[in-house]
Amino acid sequence: MSAPRSESEEPALDTLILAAFRQAQREGANRAAEHLLCALEALVIDIGSPACASACLDEAYLDLAGVARGTARARHRGTM
Repeated sequence: MSAPRSESEEPALDTLILAAFRQAQREGANRAAEHLLCALEALVIDIGSPACASACLDEAYLDLAGVARGTARARHRGTM
């Protein structure tokens, strides 16, 4: 996932979208979560799939797989 570009800047877009995706999942907003997943996919395509955006997309897919299996996936690397 992308790190903030400097201490005074906001987190990268992929990180913000992933956080919103996770919040939508927690709140049961499934349609919103689906749109946010699509936004992550589009971002990876738009910026040519750099590792940072791809990592956020991978995290979202893993979270989604955990929900589908009915298991909570442990968060790591300080993500939300």
